[in-house]
Amino acid sequence: MAARGAAAALVLLILWPLVAFGGRSAPVAISFSLCCILFAFVRRAVPTWRGGTRPLDRVLLAIAVFCVAQAVPLPTAAVNVLSPHAEVVRRALTLTPSASRWTTLSIDEASTLWACVVAVGTFALFFAARNVLAHGGLRQTVRGISAIGLGFSALAIAQAATAGRSIYWRFPTEYEGPLPFGPFVNRNHFATWVIMAAPLCVGYIMTRAGAPQAPRSPFVSARARVTRMADGRMAWLAVAAVVMMAALLTSMSRSGILSLGAAVVISSRALPGRPLRGGRWWAIGILVIAAGVAVARVDIPGLAGRFAQSGSDVENRVRIWRDTLPLVSDFWLTGSGVGSYRTAMLFYQRADRVVQFNQAHNHYLQAVAEGGVVLLGLVLAGIRSLARATREQLSADPSGAYWIRAGAACGLTAVALQSVWETGLVMPANAALAAVVAAIASYERRQAV
Repeated sequence: MAARGAAAALVLLILWPLVAFGGRSAPVAISFSLCCILFAFVRRAVPTWRGGTRPLDRVLLAIAVFCVAQAVPLPTAAVNVLSPHAEVVRRALTLTPSASRWTTLSIDEASTLWACVVAVGTFALFFAARNVLAHGGLRQTVRGISAIGLGFSALAIAQAATAGRSIYWRFPTEYEGPLPFGPFVNRNHFATWVIMAAPLCVGYIMTRAGAPQAPRSPFVSARARVTRMADGRMAWLAVAAVVMMAALLTSMSRSGILSLGAAVVISSRALPGRPLRGGRWWAIGILVIAAGVAVARVDIPGLAGRFAQSGSDVENRVRIWRDTLPLVSDFWLTGSGVGSYRTAMLFYQRADRVVQFNQAHNHYLQAVAEGGVVLLGLVLAGIRSLARATREQLSADPSGAYWIRAGAACGLTAVALQSVWETGLVMPANAALAAVVAAIASYERRQAV
């Protein structure tokens, strides 16, 4: 498969679950994951057992094996030792004691199997994307992601102004509360997608701004140099970055806005530095001016009001976290089963039951609730391994792709920070983009891109 065709396939796999309401329905999520696995098989994409990505690959495989093990029937005696409260919760939810000699660590086997398929598909997409990018197609992939971000951000802004509680002006949401934003029911999930895509787009702009050009003449004006740099592709990329940022502000997702801002500061301090020369300063200046125009068009009083209400939302989060702690305490070793948080909270929720807690609003807390200290340890080890592999590749990459990798690293940092407050990566559309962005940040370069 040629590099361009493989890159197009990656973009389509990112687009598909995004169009389908973030991939939140089981048929879409499962079929998407199976296609990712098939694509990885066609590309012969396998984990590497050498180089800087070896620890990360081992962790991803360990996570997949552990999640599947939660849904595999085991002797009841073994389950009672590893997870003694599983039978208590299962009996309370079904009102009947289990008579089988075999049972699972998960209290909701169906939800765990669904989550396993999505997780395995996401890991397969990561391996496939890394394989594709190692042989070329980086710029095509980033252009595709930027184009998707431009289209869906513009749609989200228009939909927020005119569609009310309907997605795509046609499909009403079944939940009360904040209005949907773009293809997502939850505006914070839309923010999760944008805070990964926007830095990637800006990184590509920086790469193009620093590309070699014709020898400079002392008689060429600065205006002429800017005009030469700002070709058609650069123009629409700048528009895409600005529209994505405008959509993020319009969504009024405080977690997304604050996480991206903090990620920019952290990335500028922590990543290996590269000097800004020539066209890159012009690119930054143009982006800052365009972003200022976009901010001026946003409902600033409404956004300020959202941040003023943060106190009540902190109280709501604390209430959810407090009700989650007994679940963590009872299932501290192996968890209640990935994907089972909503089912478990039918038993553990003690707060007002007018609204059911279907997510912990802290991905790390939800990981330890569903997978115990085993899954949390693997997740933290994976983050550490990805950060190390990304830094190694940034230090070793002499090409202009450094800025694209830096944008990917910034986006991943933003999502890691947002996950303290949200669980956006449970959506298949966000998981798919995260897999590709992680591959961009950490792939080993085999040829010029």
